[in-house]
Amino acid sequence: MSRLLRSLPIVAAAMLSPVSAFAEDPVFHGRWQQVDSNAGRCNTCLIAIVRHGELLTVTANNGWSAVIQADRRGQAPFSTGTGQWQNKASAVYSNAPFELGFARRGEQLHILMMVKSDDGTTNAIRAVFSRPVPEINKRRGLPPVSRIGFSNLAHPGKPR
Repeated sequence: MSRLLRSLPIVAAAMLSPVSAFAEDPVFHGRWQQVDSNAGRCNTCLIAIVRHGELLTVTANNGWSAVIQADRRGQAPFSTGTGQWQNKASAVYSNAPFELGFARRGEQLHILMMVKSDDGTTNAIRAVFSRPVPEINKRRGLPPVSRIGFSNLAHPGKPR
């Protein structure tokens, strides 16, 4: 019986961890699209940030990933962490480790990545991200979709 009681906190933590993994972080959580970088323009470069308790995982579609530390409340406009580029023989930063800092300024996410090269030098990559515009709106040049209220209509499906 005492063995069962000792394992209860472990079972409870296992049940609650998926809930905290998807808790929204109002500062960094979600998808971001690159809008500027000193490493070259990339309109298709996206990152996804997911909160896991006090840690945030960052995955980029151009070959890097990182883990950054979040504050407990999720309100700090900055965060730091470490990551690594994928191992690709043809890539400039293949398998290179880096340290990075995130700073939220208004609706933009600024990233400073310090990449360590094999020759011992460190290169600074600066990038700016914003929330991605839905693809269909980009093609048509339309503003973001907003909700339309029908509260003033008695029967929106019937003509007057």
